[in-house]
Amino acid sequence: MRVLLARPVTNNTEIVIPNLGLGYLARQLKIHGHDVDILDCAKLRYGFDDFRNFITKNRFDAVGIQIFTCDFSSSRRMIDIVKDHDDRIVTIAGGPHVSGLPDYTMSSIKSLDYGFCGESEIGLVKLCDYIAGSKNLFISDIPGLIYRNDGEVVINERAAVEELDNLEFPEWELINPLTYPDAPQGTFTKRLPVAPIVTSRGCPYECAYCGVKSNTGNQLRKRSPHNIISEIVMLTERYSVKEIHIEDDNFTFDKKRAIDFCNLLISNKINISWACPNGVRLDMLDEELLKLMERSGCYSFAIGIESGSSKILKDMNRKMSLNTLKEKVNLIASVTDIRMTGFTIAGYPTETPEDIEETIRLTLSLPISRVQYSNFLPLPGTKIFHSLIESGEISMKELEWDLFRDNKIAYSPRGMSPEKLSAIIKKGFFKFYFRPRIIFGLIKEIHSFKQFWAVLKRVFDIFK
Repeated sequence: MRVLLARPVTNNTEIVIPNLGLGYLARQLKIHGHDVDILDCAKLRYGFDDFRNFITKNRFDAVGIQIFTCDFSSSRRMIDIVKDHDDRIVTIAGGPHVSGLPDYTMSSIKSLDYGFCGESEIGLVKLCDYIAGSKNLFISDIPGLIYRNDGEVVINERAAVEELDNLEFPEWELINPLTYPDAPQGTFTKRLPVAPIVTSRGCPYECAYCGVKSNTGNQLRKRSPHNIISEIVMLTERYSVKEIHIEDDNFTFDKKRAIDFCNLLISNKINISWACPNGVRLDMLDEELLKLMERSGCYSFAIGIESGSSKILKDMNRKMSLNTLKEKVNLIASVTDIRMTGFTIAGYPTETPEDIEETIRLTLSLPISRVQYSNFLPLPGTKIFHSLIESGEISMKELEWDLFRDNKIAYSPRGMSPEKLSAIIKKGFFKFYFRPRIIFGLIKEIHSFKQFWAVLKRVFDIFK
C-alpha cells in the first residue's frame, strides 16, 4: 500500500520540529513492505488548497492524519478533501484528540474510516495489511483500532510497545532535521542543527490536567542508554546534528538511567549540546545528577511550576510541594549554569485571580531564565476534562477546539472572564520579561537573525 501520514494544516506553529510520532509509524510501515510519505503541513506552511493539490498530484491508498485538539477542525476538513478527491482512499486518524475522544471523533468526522487510540505502531501495520487483503487478519484483532460496525463505534483493546529498544528508530529520511526551522521550539537553541528524540513513554503520575495517560499510559517504559546513544551517534554522523532535544515527559525519573546516559556521552566523547524542553521532574534532581548533566552537555531544561498556590497544586494532584520546588530550583541555580524555563498554568477551574497572582510572584522570585504562563486547557482524556463535563461547567457542543492553544482562551474559571484571564497572563509576561537580568540573558542566547525574528514573533503573539 502507498500511505501518506500528515500533520494537518494549522495555525499552531510555535513548535515546528521533526514529527517523531509520524516518523516511528513510517518506519514500521516501511519495514512491513508499505510505501510511505510524510507531509508536515506546519513546516511547509500549507493551506487547504496546497493540501488538495498535493493529494491530487500524488496517488495514495490511505491517508493518516495526526490530530491534536487545536487542529481538530482543520483535520476534519482535510479528511473531507481526501474523500472528495477519491472516496476509495482509506482515511485514518490518530493522535491525542482521537485517544481522548474516540467516539466523538468518529461520529463528528463522517469521512473518517478508522481511528486509533494510544500508540499505533502495532495496530497501523496490521490495519494496512488488513486493507491490503491479508487473509490472516480480523478487524477485531487490530489493537487500538476505532471503527464502525452497523453504525456503532467499536474500540478495540489497546496494545503498547513494551520494549522500546526493539522499536527501530524513526524514518529520519522523511523527517530530515536539516529541513526544519532554526528555532524549533519557537525560541532558542545553542547549536545548529537540532534534532528531537524520545527516550521513554508513559508517566506514573496522575496530574489532573495532563493527557499522557490517555495517549501513552501510566506505565513508564524506557529505552536503554546504549540505545539512545546509538540514535544520537547516527544523527550526528548522518545529519551533522549538534544539539539534541529530549522530548520525554519525564526523562530524569530514573536517576540511574540518566546518569548512565550522561556517562556514555562523556566516555564516547560525543560533542553535542542537549536540552529537555518538555520538562524534568524537580523532585528527581540532586547535585550529583545535575552536575553530570551539565558536564555531558545539558544547558537547558523546563521545570513544572504550574502554580504558586498550595491549594491549586493539591487540586491539580501535582504531588509537589512549594518548598520542594523552591529548594530544587535554587539548588540547580547554585551548582550549575543550566538555564531553566518555568512552566505554569493560569485559569485552572478552581483558581481565582489572587491564585494566579501568587504564581506570578513565585516565578519572579525564582532564579529562572524564562517562563511560560500557559492558559489552562481542558484537554480531552484528562481527569479535569471529564470532571468539567460531568459538572456541566463545559459542554461538548460549546467548546471551540480552534482555541485550544497558547495565547487563546478556550476556558476561564467561573467568575473570571476570558478578558480578565488574558489580561492577568499578559501582565505576568510583562513583569517577568521586562527586567534587565532577563532581557540581557535572552539577548545572549540569540545566535542568528532567524532566532531573533522567532523571539519577536513570540512576543507579538503574546501581547497582541
